[in-house]
Amino acid sequence: MHSVHRPLLALAALAGVALGGCSTVRGSAVATGPLQPAYAGPVAIYAANSPPAGAVDLGVVEASAAQSEGTVEILLPLFAKKVAQIGGNIARVDGVRARFELVTMTHLETVFYPCGLRAQCAGQRAYTTTDEVVVVRMFGHALSDRVGAVGSATTPSPLPPPPSTPPPSPPGQEEEEGTSP
Repeated sequence: MHSVHRPLLALAALAGVALGGCSTVRGSAVATGPLQPAYAGPVAIYAANSPPAGAVDLGVVEASAAQSEGTVEILLPLFAKKVAQIGGNIARVDGVRARFELVTMTHLETVFYPCGLRAQCAGQRAYTTTDEVVVVRMFGHALSDRVGAVGSATTPSPLPPPPSTPPPSPPGQEEEEGTSP
């Protein structure tokens, strides 16, 4: 996805959240290494230390959220879940970044007011607000120490050579060979 479109998507998502009350928590994982089945066990988290030697990089992982949902307590479990989805048992957090965006939203408000004896009228007004929204993003890599050494279990073995077959005989010779005593 182009970097120009990222802010637009973030703004659309945040506007949808404000109007619909949905969660802003998002995550993704893209396998860039050997394909592995999903992992169901615990995922080790490495943020300050190096992961174990021999761990194979399986792909890139990201988790993000806005406003009060953008906390480590919310993002780290999602990050680990995304690591496990592409087969990793080790999560390496490369960074956590926060950015502020201005989001303009249109609000529609219905108001009720007295209008005459025992009557009530209703009216609507539309107005816009511009709010500053913080978006927190956690990014890193999925790794695994359960994958065989690079070059053996991580890459497919070459296809075996086809079985050797005698070249086909020219037409007419098949009948002669079949009729010999």
